[in-house]
Amino acid sequence: MKQFSLSSALLLSLGLSSTASAGVVSGVYLGYGAYESWGCAYKASLTWDSTASVNYASLNLSERRWDLGDGTTTVTWCAQVYQGVTIGSTYTFDVVSMDLVPQTPPAPGPMGFAKAAVMSDAMSRWLGADSRVIAAAGSANPAAAAFNALVWELINENFNSTDLATIVSRMSLQTGAFRSTLGGQALTIYNAMVASLGQGGFQTTNTEGWLSATAQDQIRMVPVPAPGVIALAAIGGFGLRRRRR
Repeated sequence: MKQFSLSSALLLSLGLSSTASAGVVSGVYLGYGAYESWGCAYKASLTWDSTASVNYASLNLSERRWDLGDGTTTVTWCAQVYQGVTIGSTYTFDVVSMDLVPQTPPAPGPMGFAKAAVMSDAMSRWLGADSRVIAAAGSANPAAAAFNALVWELINENFNSTDLATIVSRMSLQTGAFRSTLGGQALTIYNAMVASLGQGGFQTTNTEGWLSATAQDQIRMVPVPAPGVIALAAIGGFGLRRRRR
């Protein structure tokens, strides 16, 4: 199997760049969407293949729902295990490229280009335009738990590699810095997600990170306006230009 190493050409094709803030977003945190609760553990000092003992805590692996205040809501995926947001509170985030999330402290710090490339591939395969997991009827909760586990594993694990295929091969919920007791249908879906990564090449999609010094950082797949909406916007802009002449 051909190995993918992170190169400038690949970064350009993925649209990833370590840029400064592209603006801000404010929203009221509405709480969990689809979710399941499973044991999770994170110990930043452990290598990807470590079997050292860790302490598990029951955490909700879930979608995060936000009211953006303009009549729209959105779903994000939390990037940090042990930092939170409070239901009903309003938060303002810097909007950045996904590779800059999460910030530190707390650990682990920015995921970097390689992890962001794998994450973009996972999002392009498993998330819909609303940033929710595309799931079979009746499986929204385990599917959300599976994808949140994948997000935390990718971001928090110490893979010691920037080769995309190597990163995927080292993903495991049973060893390393991040672990989870994820089981049942959620684990089946998680394993299918991991198995799909990189198949036929690493795919890309529009993504962004939400960065905060005091709240749990978030990532999401950015909605793309329908072609008709884009066309109407272009026509409107053309009309404005005509009137200004």
